[in-house]
Amino acid sequence: MSPDFAVRPLRAADLDAVLRLQSTCYGPDYVEPAEAFASKLRETAPLQTCWGAFDAAGELLAYAISLPVCAETMPGLHASDYRCPAQPTLLYLHDVAVSPAGRGRGLAPRLLAHVQHRAVVLGLPRLGLIAVQDSAPFWQRLGFAPLAAKPSWLQRKLQSFGEAARYLERQVNPAG
Repeated sequence: MSPDFAVRPLRAADLDAVLRLQSTCYGPDYVEPAEAFASKLRETAPLQTCWGAFDAAGELLAYAISLPVCAETMPGLHASDYRCPAQPTLLYLHDVAVSPAGRGRGLAPRLLAHVQHRAVVLGLPRLGLIAVQDSAPFWQRLGFAPLAAKPSWLQRKLQSFGEAARYLERQVNPAG
């Protein structure tokens, strides 16, 4: 049975749909400005690290914004000046959102598979993310785990995401 959605890299023309979906899925403290997403989409377009799942009518059902970064310089929440470093060390899953119409269809794991494939292609050995809105158990079921120790740069970064934010990582599996 073929899925009732298509996955493709996000483009600048998808920005409005991404912003609408973001505001549907996140509380007001986590809704980022258009400039923040525009810089991320612009910088990552050649690398194809940002993905969207679209229904047959072309409506965005889910997205994954992932950014090649150096761990110590991951962009904070609302940062509108993302620049891809010359030698990134991990692929940072900055934002994943699934619309109410897309829930229960396996969209997040499907998008994560595309993100992981891009990490392999780019030679990045791990994926990282900051879990918000009590999503850490979901990500842990997908193989992400907290770091054993929290370096000072990470403690500062987490403060911008709120007290309940948790940083998680997983190794990239080159086989898929």
